[in-house]
Amino acid sequence: METPSTLFRAPYWEERLAVFLDRKREEPFKWGSHDCALFAADAINAMTGTDPGEAFRNTYSDRAGSALALRDHGAGTLLKTVTAWLGAPKHPAFAQRGDIVMKDRNTLGVCVGLHSWFVGEEHGHNGLVALPTAHCTKAFTLPYATATSSMGSRADV
Repeated sequence: METPSTLFRAPYWEERLAVFLDRKREEPFKWGSHDCALFAADAINAMTGTDPGEAFRNTYSDRAGSALALRDHGAGTLLKTVTAWLGAPKHPAFAQRGDIVMKDRNTLGVCVGLHSWFVGEEHGHNGLVALPTAHCTKAFTLPYATATSSMGSRADV
């Protein structure tokens, strides 16, 4: 599992995030491949080139299986696992574009500003759903690359 010190936003991360969100917009929720934890891991992968959810992918197919996967491959709970990926949470009022947000103890999304994207169903649409970032309970910073950190290229978009 990646540690907070090894994950950094790559150059052109905003373009990479926009392409990722566009590709996922209509993809329906599916345990083990496109649920909230893997959506957050996929977003992190899009912005950094590193997949923190690789060990979880396709290892479960329901809610109970996801809890077992968090115990077997993560840090025990969704909150502890995302904290292991990105470090201690901050108040969602400080969430910035590209940060991972938590709406409750069981739902992760991606902040894009005043709204955050989550995987779910709303008004008959099953795919990405925008909810106010202010309704989130926690936010996790995905650090920006520094001159000494590993960086991707524009070709990775």
